[in-house]
Amino acid sequence: MTASKVVFFGLGPHGVEGIDVLASVGDGTAMVVVPSNREGPAVDHVIAAATRKGLPIARQPRRTGIASFVSYLRSLAPDVFVVWSYSMMIPQAVLDIPPLGTVNVHTGLLPEYRGGHVLQWALLNGERETGVTLHYMDAGVDTGPVIAERRFPIAAEDDALSVKEALKATGSALLREWWPRIANGTAPRTPQDESRARHWRLRTPEEGRIDLTRPAAEICRLVRALNSNDPGAYIEVGGRRISIVHAQPLPVASGATGGVLSAGDGGILVTEARIDGRPLEPSELSHLRDRVSQHQSAR
Repeated sequence: MTASKVVFFGLGPHGVEGIDVLASVGDGTAMVVVPSNREGPAVDHVIAAATRKGLPIARQPRRTGIASFVSYLRSLAPDVFVVWSYSMMIPQAVLDIPPLGTVNVHTGLLPEYRGGHVLQWALLNGERETGVTLHYMDAGVDTGPVIAERRFPIAAEDDALSVKEALKATGSALLREWWPRIANGTAPRTPQDESRARHWRLRTPEEGRIDLTRPAAEICRLVRALNSNDPGAYIEVGGRRISIVHAQPLPVASGATGGVLSAGDGGILVTEARIDGRPLEPSELSHLRDRVSQHQSAR
């Protein structure tokens, strides 16, 4: 059996990439689904990509509207669902529809990195590699059998921005490689090793607040992990959040000037930051330590 009808569920840049990959492999995408629990550019870009290709678009409803959504999906007679970067749980009644199953492009290594914010956690944990896992979805969160994975190293200078790009390229290559076997129903279904499984919880924006009493390396990992988010890793000065985009740890006796903040075991050199969406000018960065010190003294 060769898949001829695909329903794609996606969000953000990876969702746009998924639409492009499915178009390039030649199977017909019957519809693109976006989540109803998100708004803004992440959804808008996927809708725009689907519109450019003339694809119908639907929003997955909240639970109260799921019955009619299931009926509509069944009426399309899809062969397979593909999910890449999605923010809603997909009910079992939906997963049961396509005869060839629902394939997830998971931007993390399974079973060690289950959950929705695993890129952030991999950087926070100081991992030296990450990757993409292609797997079939079941009722659990990232628990279904694995088709294949592809790993790549995380360099010392990598951050969320660079790793996201690497994940996009890796996911695209993996989906293209395995698509013929997904489409004819012969892709592997290797059970995950539950003894190695770990689920990582979703993080909140408030957890990006920088504690300057922590070690410099830990603070810089936080900056690297969150610099593709808003507010990302931030300090609060005078009731305003200053988001740190790029920073590097410094020893106590480095003698560096400019955007240097004291940390628990040394300092961090801030090379890029923003406030209210506006990048800080070099002159503002050079006075950052003074602003923080004045704020701390006034508390």
